[in-house]
Amino acid sequence: MKKVYVNDTNHATIICPKCGLKKDLDVTNFKNTQKKLKAKCRCGEVFRLTLEFRKHFRKKVRLNGGYDVQGRNEKGEIIIEDISAGGVRFASLKPHYISRSDTVELIFTLDNTMKTEIHKLVKIKWIIDRTVGAQYMDPKSLETDLIFYLQT
Repeated sequence: MKKVYVNDTNHATIICPKCGLKKDLDVTNFKNTQKKLKAKCRCGEVFRLTLEFRKHFRKKVRLNGGYDVQGRNEKGEIIIEDISAGGVRFASLKPHYISRSDTVELIFTLDNTMKTEIHKLVKIKWIIDRTVGAQYMDPKSLETDLIFYLQT
């Protein structure tokens, strides 16, 4: 299955694997879906693709850490599952009461040689059971160590 990247204006260029025909499409309606798509070219070729809306490379990791929900007395232990320059996905080790749009402080240690400790405020974007997706509140203030870590 081919991955097609979407630009900042929500347009993607779909290329037929058989004849090479290119078509630029507005894929805004697919932004909040995670469906695999099926396309049919005018040459008759039918092929599958997925749309990639991400702006940043996502690194799979397994980092120990903790969370602290701002404005509430809720803390817990987490495992950071993947990380990018835009946000993180983590799993809570125990049931939690984190809600969408909560502001949460994440504290975790990178598995680099320096064992760098990262403290970041994030906004919760989605939750599925104990797995949570979050976006950095101020991505421009990312620690140099984290930027370097993502490049290795």
